Amino acid sequence: MRTNVNVATRATVYTANEIVRIFYEAVSDVGLDVTELAEIQPVVEKGLRTWLAMRKLEAAYLEIFDVASNTVRCRTDLNIVYVAEIDEKFRTDIDRVKAVTGSLGSYPGCSYRVVVSLADGAPDVQGWHTTMLGNVEHLARRDVGDVIDTAAIQTRMFVWS
Repeated sequence: MRTNVNVATRATVYTANEIVRIFYEAVSDVGLDVTELAEIQPVVEKGLRTWLAMRKLEAAYLEIFDVASNTVRCRTDLNIVYVAEIDEKFRTDIDRVKAVTGSLGSYPGCSYRVVVSLADGAPDVQGWHTTMLGNVEHLARRDVGDVIDTAAIQTRMFVWS
């Protein structure tokens, strides 16, 4: 049983790190400064790792929005599925991620934020607060496919643009 716990723990840390990595790619590829993400990274990682370990994270989102109108210009969704596979694996299809984030366009003057959706019973994590996702009805959704794959957690990516 010890091996399964270690696999799950490594999968949790790996997935949290890769979610942040994908968000860095997206922010950079749309022409925004990654400094703010670097500043909040410890809080983001603490939340992701906590909720992944407890199997409470359902999805993580990166919203890029127009500051003046508060309109979402594009959004990256990373939907989480918890699995229990025997073989330990750690794979991120970063080439697929870069191909998609590189095609989202440029959004100078916009800002961004990280948002999560959680299952019932998820604990509060310091630095995170309740919010609502911005409206994306005016955008088209694309299914990018599975981008993070571990023995305990799989992540499917969607983009709205």
